[in-house]
Amino acid sequence: MTKILILEDSPPLQSFLKTLLQASGYELSICDKGLDGFARLSEQSYDLVLLDLGLLDMDGQDWLIEFRQWSALPVLVLSARDGEVEKVTALDNGANDYLTKPFSANELLARIRVLLRTNTQTSLALNCGNITIDPHKHTVTLAQQEVKLTKKEYAILLLMLQNKDKVLTHNAILSHVWGEQYINRPEYVRVHMAQLRQKLEANPATPKHLLTEPAVGYRLVD
Repeated sequence: MTKILILEDSPPLQSFLKTLLQASGYELSICDKGLDGFARLSEQSYDLVLLDLGLLDMDGQDWLIEFRQWSALPVLVLSARDGEVEKVTALDNGANDYLTKPFSANELLARIRVLLRTNTQTSLALNCGNITIDPHKHTVTLAQQEVKLTKKEYAILLLMLQNKDKVLTHNAILSHVWGEQYINRPEYVRVHMAQLRQKLEANPATPKHLLTEPAVGYRLVD
C-alpha cells in the first residue's frame, strides 16, 4: 500500500486529508511538527510527503532544506501562502509541487497521482556491491535486507554513492552533511564511518567498500 506522510498542524485539515486519502486507498502518518516528521521518516519508508509550511515547531521552508540534504522523496507543499516568492522559494528548496489552500479534493488527488507515477517511473536506486540505497524511499538494503541508518549515516552513504570511486575529503563530507561550520572536525566523519562499516561491511576492520584514504578522506568502491 502506498504510504504518505502528512505534516500539517491544522486539526480540521488533518481530518479532511485523513478521510479523503484513506478512502482513496493510501496509508497515512500525520504529524504537526517537523521534528516528528523526521523521526517518522527515519523509522519507516514512505512514497510521498504532504507538507504544510506553517508547522508548530519550524517553518516548512527550513524543513525542506534539511530534508533535501538526505532524501529525494517527492514532496507536495500544501500551503495558504499564495505569494509567488513563497512558491518559487519552496520549489527551489526542493518541493516537487505546490498547491495553494483552499484546494479541491479532486485536484489534490490528481497532483498526488502525478507525483507517485513519476516516482515509480524514475528509479534513482544507487548500488555498490550488495549495498543499495533508494533516495526516493529513503531506504538502504544490504543483500536485499533493509538496514537502519541514522540521518547522518544515510547522508554520508548517499553522498559517497553519488560519488562512487571518487575520493571525498573530510571537509567535503563535513560541509555537505553537517554544514560549513563543522569544517576541520574530521573526528565527526571518523565516528560515523566506523558505524557505517559496522552495519554494511562483512569485516569492518578490513572494509571492502568504504575505504580510507589516509590523511585525506574516504572512497567508496565496488
